[in-house]
Amino acid sequence: MVAGDEAPKAPPLAVDAVLVQRLKDCYPTFMEAEPRILRRKMGRQLSYQACQDVAHEAYLKVARKVLGGQLGPDVQLPAYLRATSRNLAIDALRAQARLRPLDDLKIDVTVPSQRQPAEDVDPLEDLVVPTIDAMPLSRQRKVVQLQSQGLNDRQISKVLGIDTARIHRDRYMAVIELRGRLEGHIRETHRKKKTRRVEKEG
Repeated sequence: MVAGDEAPKAPPLAVDAVLVQRLKDCYPTFMEAEPRILRRKMGRQLSYQACQDVAHEAYLKVARKVLGGQLGPDVQLPAYLRATSRNLAIDALRAQARLRPLDDLKIDVTVPSQRQPAEDVDPLEDLVVPTIDAMPLSRQRKVVQLQSQGLNDRQISKVLGIDTARIHRDRYMAVIELRGRLEGHIRETHRKKKTRRVEKEG
């Protein structure tokens, strides 16, 4: 290289400003609800503080991916955040299990599996939550998202900064939309199962 010449610089990554804003909008909802949800899902084997740390780490991990251009505009951020958080919590439990002398402490640390059996279906997690995540971004969606995560009206009011009367109206409108989407999903699932059954019988 000739003295004074500089190596060509890599072009800066194009950051999706809309996706960044969506991630920012997720923060209060996610950090309010996720630690309690994680603690329940992990069988209370992680402290609430540990679950808060995991949720924060998950948010930062997803933020790095967003800023690094690794996630597309169609990503369902609430679901992606929850999956990242759960995987980190499982890693934390595994580390905890390796560090503890289990036989001496008489403690049974059961690490949840990464994959749940196909027959172990949770209607809320497997059907309702993804349907909520697919709804257009709005305050109505935020209300039912928070409710699905276990928050009551008072807590939702605190997170969103709105009164409970407005929460009731938003929830009513969201439930109407959610019901229509779920009915469409159920009809489509039933049609696919019927088609597969006919193909097998044929």
